[in-house]
Amino acid sequence: MTSETAVPTRTDIAQDLIGRVEAARRTWRAPAHVRQGATADDAQVTHHAVLADTQALRRLVTKYGWPGRSLVGEGGSEAALTIALQADHDPAFQKTLLTMLAEAVRRGDATTAQWAHLHDRCLVHSRPQEYGTQYWLRDGRIELHPVADPGGLDKRRADVGLPPHREQAALLEQHHLPAPGLAATASVGKAPVTNERPAA
Repeated sequence: MTSETAVPTRTDIAQDLIGRVEAARRTWRAPAHVRQGATADDAQVTHHAVLADTQALRRLVTKYGWPGRSLVGEGGSEAALTIALQADHDPAFQKTLLTMLAEAVRRGDATTAQWAHLHDRCLVHSRPQEYGTQYWLRDGRIELHPVADPGGLDKRRADVGLPPHREQAALLEQHHLPAPGLAATASVGKAPVTNERPAA
């Protein structure tokens, strides 16, 4: 039985991770155009939610390592990745998680696509990303963070199991931009779109 088909050993942990990510739809998983117009109080609530979710993930990985599919199933592992992508306030922890995730990929307990997302997230604060998974909302448009070797982007994405860049960008625009006819937020600053896969 592979880790993809095995029943996860800790469904309780999976439910906690998934629940945290579901709850975050009202804070750090809200569409970018909504977050861009957040009040100071909203931003404070979001900040506390991110810290709490990061701490929960820290406790989990300290005990179990990366929560892969065998421990928490596909949904739980994806939720762990989503939380990891948001932990920008602790880049050292993100890099530790990236090492753990790489090991999980080697043993078949996580996907290369998951690793590519977190790898890019660790890169964008200091240099161009490799797989084109990280975006910003700027001036009402979805904008890709700088990418190393843009001409080879779709090949690199295919190599790690990601769809072509334009397909994913179109899905992001549907999720993160205001619906046609609705006014965009007046702010012209940047709001992060932390995960190239929009919330379901």
